[in-house]
Amino acid sequence: MEKNNKVDLDTIIKFSPVIVVIFVFFMSYNIFVTPVALEHRLQQYDAQIERKYASKTELEQQGKELDTISVKIDKIYDYIIGKK
Repeated sequence: MEKNNKVDLDTIIKFSPVIVVIFVFFMSYNIFVTPVALEHRLQQYDAQIERKYASKTELEQQGKELDTISVKIDKIYDYIIGKK
């Protein structure tokens, strides 16, 4: 005798209330996300990251500015010391 692996209609009807409850639970708690919602959420994360962290180019630019400020301070210090 050969086993039938297909689910028959009676089994589906028997478990349909459970399937509906599980589906409603997933939908109400946003378990599954749509591509549009995912894109929106990723854009929010990108904006938060840009506000919170500096990029590599910004850090390099600030480093160069600090170097120029340091050189100018050294020149001022040398000028003051030279006057005494």
